[in-house]
Amino acid sequence: MPRNTDAQSSKAIVRRIVIHGIDQARAVCQAAMASESETAFSLELCSARGAAASLGPAWFGNLIEIVQQEFPDLAIVGILDCGDAPGNALAALRHGIACIYISAPPPVADKIRAIGLQTRAEVRTRRPSMPDLMDYSDPSDFLQAHFS
Repeated sequence: MPRNTDAQSSKAIVRRIVIHGIDQARAVCQAAMASESETAFSLELCSARGAAASLGPAWFGNLIEIVQQEFPDLAIVGILDCGDAPGNALAALRHGIACIYISAPPPVADKIRAIGLQTRAEVRTRRPSMPDLMDYSDPSDFLQAHFS
């Protein structure tokens, strides 16, 4: 599937999924590439809740960079969940993470969003419901259905 342009991606479907490591990220990307869907979609690989505190932005940034290089035809967005910790959100922005979730109070989230604008990062304050690959002992069947 070809990478979407900005004009195309604004109209495309977004497929979101929570991943917990490079193997899961690769499996999701492989399933997305194998998809025979004729509808363009962007792929959002989301970290587990609060992963910025436990795994850190460097780990997540490297993981996303690897899959973006391995799957250049996919429009992949990595989203790091920073929980309610402004320090973790700022660390993620300093590290160059392009998209984060933060559940801090609105005045704090607004300040982080303003800093995100300076680094050209997207700061989200609402985490939508999405499947989590940890909920599946063998996610291959789920992934095939998710991308069909």
